[in-house]
Amino acid sequence: MPETATPKKVRLDPQDQGRLSTLFNRHLAQYPDAVVYLFGSRVSPTRQGGDLDLLIISRQAARNAYALRKQLRIAIKEQLGDQKIDIVVCPEPQARGQSAFTRLAFQEGVQIWP
Repeated sequence: MPETATPKKVRLDPQDQGRLSTLFNRHLAQYPDAVVYLFGSRVSPTRQGGDLDLLIISRQAARNAYALRKQLRIAIKEQLGDQKIDIVVCPEPQARGQSAFTRLAFQEGVQIWP
């Protein structure tokens, strides 16, 4: 299972991490099983730039994935500015039938919430 994030393990400044945490508290509170991972270039200290790649694991949220992705994208852009944001919502990343992309995002990701 991916490790829990510390400021040294992800390329997000502390202010952005705080803003994201506040957004997740607001938008994911109705999904008590939700866990958020950051994956992609933002978890590699040797890479630069990169979009914001988020994996949300929640059986409950997966039922409302489209609307949740839309709400979060809007909220994140309002707080962090215009940038490319990829959000994957799935009930169980290691389950049979999940895409290789989702499994890899989970394996290489860093938990950033809760």
